[in-house]
This record gives sequence, structure tokens and C-alpha cells, in this order.
Amino acid sequence: MNIIDYTGKINNHEEYIKILDKIKPICKYIEIVVIDGKENNELVDKFSEYIIDTKKVSKWWGNETSIVNNLYKIRASEEFFDYLKKYETFCKYYEYGTTKESLTRGDYSEITNFGYDDIAFYDEFDNYLLFTTTHEGNIAINDKILKGVI
Repeated sequence: MNIIDYTGKINNHEEYIKILDKIKPICKYIEIVVIDGKENNELVDKFSEYIIDTKKVSKWWGNETSIVNNLYKIRASEEFFDYLKKYETFCKYYEYGTTKESLTRGDYSEITNFGYDDIAFYDEFDNYLLFTTTHEGNIAINDKILKGVI
């Protein structure tokens, strides 16, 4: 399994839905890290009955901070994925020169209606399928998802 950088590849709703549809059949659980020490977020509240585990973390998939954050492990379900589809995408990332604004700003990320919190999707073997560092606009994906192997 190789995790590859997918930053900037799902900047629109159509690509976001395609990726969710590829992940959904093999996803067993999702982890959400509620950033900046907040107690919860909309997804956590909505799917509280699906929560498998909670813990305090300052380190998670490629991130480390001095602030303790809440991580929620949530069982995957059809309802959860249907609810995710209401969001535009997790985040948007623009490299220098890809937009008029990036010519003056350089590389930059844009928060969408999904918010700042990070999310990761796992299969039954605890392999990452996709994960985000949402507030930085970063997304990584399991290369097997893109190849259609899993």
C-alpha cells in the first residue's frame, strides 16, 4: 500500500463525490479529529450513535501539535456517506499559477463548508483509504483506490 499526495485533486464537488463513492464500499470506520481542542463538530453530533471510540490526541496521521484535540472513531455507514455528500468537498488547494489569485498569494488553501477538522477513512485492516489535513488543504489517498484494486 502506498499513500500518495492527492492535494488539490478534489477541489470540486464532482471529484469529491467520485472519491467518496470509491471509498464507501470498503470503508469500515472513519476518524475525525476536532481541531483546536473543541469538543465536537456537526458530523460527530449527527452520528454520535455510531461512535466506536474517543480519545485525546496531539498526534495523528502526519500531524502533531501542542494542543490536545478530540479524535472520534465512527463506524462507517450508508447514512454517513450520504451525509458527507452535502459538503462541497473537504478542502481546496491551489498551487502557484493555477488561479489568478495564486499569482499574488502563492500556494494557498481554502476552507469549504466541511470546516477545519481532519478526517481519515480506513478499511477493515486499518489501512488508510484517504486522510486530510483539512486546514492546510492537504489530502492523501491510498494508491489502490485510484487504481481500482480495492
